[in-house]
Amino acid sequence: MTLKTVAVMVATLTLLAGCGGPPKKKMLTVTGTVTYKGQQLKSGVIKFLAPNGDFATATINSDGKFIMTEVVPGEQKVAYVGGPVSVGSSDTGTRGGGVGATAVAVPAKFNDPQTSGATVTVPESGGDVTVALN
Repeated sequence: MTLKTVAVMVATLTLLAGCGGPPKKKMLTVTGTVTYKGQQLKSGVIKFLAPNGDFATATINSDGKFIMTEVVPGEQKVAYVGGPVSVGSSDTGTRGGGVGATAVAVPAKFNDPQTSGATVTVPESGGDVTVALN
C-alpha cells in the first residue's frame, strides 16, 4: 500500500467513527407531590412520558412525596397507578385506615399517560414539581 492509500483509509475511518456519537440527553432529577382533586396522594406510582418516548417512574412515599431520576426536561404526559389510596393519613406503612384518612379511588383513566389528560412541565434545572390529577 502506498502512503496516500493509507492516509485515505485513516481519514475515512476517522469520519465513519465520528466524534463520540450523538449528544447525550440532559437527564434530571425532580422531586414532587401528586394531588387528586386537590388532595395530596400518599401512595402509588407516578410515571412521566416525554414526547420522544422516554419515560421515568417513581414511587410516592407515605409522606406524599416522590423523587424521580433520569427525567428529560420539558412537557410530559403523566400516568398514576395505585388504586384506592389514603389522603391526609398519618399512617406510615399501609394503604388506608390511618387517622383521618379518606379513601380516594383514582379513576382508571389515569393509569395510561395517553388517556389521563394530565401533564407536567419539568424545568430545565430539575427541582420540584406538582402533578395535579383532575
